[in-house]
Amino acid sequence: MKAAFALLALAAATPTLAAPSPNFNRGTPIAVTVTNDRFIPDRINLRRGRAYAITIRNASDRRHNFSAPDFFGLARVAPRDGRLVSDNKVDLRPGQRATIRIIAPDTPNAVYRFRSTNLLDAAEKLKGNIYVR
Repeated sequence: MKAAFALLALAAATPTLAAPSPNFNRGTPIAVTVTNDRFIPDRINLRRGRAYAITIRNASDRRHNFSAPDFFGLARVAPRDGRLVSDNKVDLRPGQRATIRIIAPDTPNAVYRFRSTNLLDAAEKLKGNIYVR
């Protein structure tokens, strides 16, 4: 019994190592372009737990956004890029681009939808999927 208490005390006193910070700067680049009628590409393939630098470019003459609530809710966004993601979306003025550095969610075989939630975009094909494997 004393040995069990000694083992528990030793385990409690052993410091735990913090997980290393992810290296957001080494992310695989992914380019997404939004036009007035679609996202190019409309299918994004990611590997779970990997770092990516997603650059979203608005090539149109009106505002759009990249809204992916479920994805941004689970992905780890680089602290310096957190200001670009508001309400789980990235807003873009005409001609603007934004790069979001993320660690993909650690959810195997997941599909996350993205779309533009602007009023004029509702009738267009401004939507797509993010596949995490």
